[in-house]
Amino acid sequence: MNLTQKRITGLLAAGLVGTSGLQAYDWKQAQKNLSPKQQAIAQTAALSAVGNLEKLPAAFYQALDSGLTVNELKEIVLQLYAYTGFPRCLNAAGVLESVVKQRRAAGKEDVTGLFPQPIPAGTDKYELGKRNLEVLTASKLPSHPPVFIQGTDTFLKEHLFADIFERGVLTYPEREIATVSALAALGNVAPQLQAHISMAMNVGVSAPQIEGIMAVIKKAVGRKTAVSGLHALEAVLSAQK
Repeated sequence: MNLTQKRITGLLAAGLVGTSGLQAYDWKQAQKNLSPKQQAIAQTAALSAVGNLEKLPAAFYQALDSGLTVNELKEIVLQLYAYTGFPRCLNAAGVLESVVKQRRAAGKEDVTGLFPQPIPAGTDKYELGKRNLEVLTASKLPSHPPVFIQGTDTFLKEHLFADIFERGVLTYPEREIATVSALAALGNVAPQLQAHISMAMNVGVSAPQIEGIMAVIKKAVGRKTAVSGLHALEAVLSAQK
């Protein structure tokens, strides 16, 4: 058991038995495990996921001021539709557009950033998506495994992990920070949250940085939701032990 797991396990055990362990947890220090740019990714993804249109404008302002480009924020919002649905995606896109226009009108020209790259014609998108997912899961995967709804496997590989993940603009760690933040904020998706925490760690996001994500979640969404995220992280660390 590493130091991060020991700390989180002790923290959660203390909270579950009603002591002051969770109250004593230094959420502010945990948040510092993320860079300002990573904190902005986590915050905008979380607020977009729960559809908090009141807090989103300030979050996008902060994200742009932290160094995120307009196209990076567009990419975060676009990717989240695969996890939260088009209504939340389109609402967040509308807020982002409004913020960019307001800043431009005020004389602030934000950096546009890199543009997404198209997948070359003739590419087998299923196999491309499978290879990308193998990087994220750090394991070899079978092609077209039998699943209850066969289309879910096809859509995940061809669309999410090919069409979306192959666009560039964001790195894999940045995409996984956004995904973990969105899933943690949503709640009640523990299997998917744990899977993406594991994927994030496979591409270089550390356990302390996952703690940082949950600290951002506490501020943006609420303490109970953040604690659930710490439970998911502890479960992943226990499985990896």
